[in-house]
Amino acid sequence: MKILVVSLLRLGDIIQQQPLLKALREKHPHAQIHLLINSQFAQVEGLLGALVDKYFYFDRESLQKGLGEANYNMLWSHQQLSDLVADLNSEGYQQVYNFTHNKLSAYLLGSLQIPQKHGLHHAETKFQGLENPWLRYFNDRFSGSQPSLFHYVELLGGAFGLAANKSAAAIPEKSKLVLFQCLTSDAKKNWGLPAFKKLKETIESSLVDYKVKILGAPFEREALAQHFADSDLIICDLAGAKLKLQEACLLVTGDTSIKHLAGQMGIPTVELVLGSSDWTKTAAFSEATQILRANTACAPCTHSSSCTQKSQICAESITVDQVFTAVWDKLSKKTETASVSVRDIDGTAWGLYLDGQTNHSAMGYASTALKFAETYSRESLRQILQMARDEQTQFESWSKALQASFPRREELVNKAQLKSQDIGDFILMTQEIIKTKKDTAGFFQAVVDTLMTRFSSTLQFHEKMQGALAEVQQLLQSRGQFIHSLEIVLKEGAYYAAGIGQLSIDGFEEARASVSRDREDAAL
Repeated sequence: MKILVVSLLRLGDIIQQQPLLKALREKHPHAQIHLLINSQFAQVEGLLGALVDKYFYFDRESLQKGLGEANYNMLWSHQQLSDLVADLNSEGYQQVYNFTHNKLSAYLLGSLQIPQKHGLHHAETKFQGLENPWLRYFNDRFSGSQPSLFHYVELLGGAFGLAANKSAAAIPEKSKLVLFQCLTSDAKKNWGLPAFKKLKETIESSLVDYKVKILGAPFEREALAQHFADSDLIICDLAGAKLKLQEACLLVTGDTSIKHLAGQMGIPTVELVLGSSDWTKTAAFSEATQILRANTACAPCTHSSSCTQKSQICAESITVDQVFTAVWDKLSKKTETASVSVRDIDGTAWGLYLDGQTNHSAMGYASTALKFAETYSRESLRQILQMARDEQTQFESWSKALQASFPRREELVNKAQLKSQDIGDFILMTQEIIKTKKDTAGFFQAVVDTLMTRFSSTLQFHEKMQGALAEVQQLLQSRGQFIHSLEIVLKEGAYYAAGIGQLSIDGFEEARASVSRDREDAAL
């Protein structure tokens, strides 16, 4: 079998797709896996190893020049793209996976003669693939400003049935080398070279055995040299960075491709989340990474007048002392206590819904609850569960109010145009939900999105909104059942988690018949 993977993204995105490629290799151990990437990122060949058997390159820059510069024949780009499609079709692939999820990649998949297409693709004059719940969530939440409960790798793994796991922390070597990757591709994501310089001085003065070196690409040398001695700089390509990371005990970095490389290698990392960086979506997918971010964003910014990062996290929001504390914790191998939040419960509930498990038996929920409870302390779970239960009561009340205030189909069938007063109570209820800012997980987002969408008829709007309200009900059902299962696990322990706690307490004979137990088991 031959499988093509399309990844027309940036360098860091390709590197962080390694868990997906590993899972694909495990799923199809005897298949040939080929990878299509942008030609400027050909250096990843030395990083992905045996996960990929053959590479194809999409020369985006040349194709764009061919379309826009006068010295190119107007059909040159079309011919180049046609040749690439012909080369890919000649391979005789049985499956193709679209890891890119944009219109360009969708049109490209539409031109390929491959029987099984996974992910977004164009066919029969429209985009296909969004019937997959995980891809719909990805499409609605990931690319825009909407918050996501899932990491990029988790979303694609769920969409494609690939069990992608976070990289485990590597066995530490007796190293005293700390590496900094100071500069990112976006100035708003930079912590600042003066801050990195002060952190270097703090580490080397407080931890006398440790030395700090600065990683950088050749084009970054001039900027780095203004703050660091030439002997402190390691100017190298991606392959060279990988070799240096193997010698290091720690990396401190912003949102860079190096963080993904270190993450896949299991190198302990302190990641600084600044500017438009979104740790929930694209942090290093690794157990060895510690995320460091400010508690609040600058909205409005209270720092210097030169700060332009409105509604984003300012570099000034993370202090040198905070980063040094994180460095100290990593170097001293301090065990991090897993903390639980309502967000974790919401994410699990959403995951059950996206997997299509909302109609599954109570035993399925109980099994998920038991695994969840094993991750956190019982005391912290009890505190969070009370908060989640209070929110659940509020959410269910909102859902009922929306259902009650939405007009019946018969009330709209003769209306040529829908006016705001026709659904005034419904709009007011939705506005109240938005104003409270309590729905951080987006359980009611489908209702909001439907209200903001134009429709050709009132009946089309009614149909779409009914679907949105049904989604809200299913999501809250999933959330409520999971919370209930967690409560049972905490009250009664492992026996309930195995399913016994869900059996009838009115009569064991009924329970025996319901789960096909024999009489001895039922008596017990």
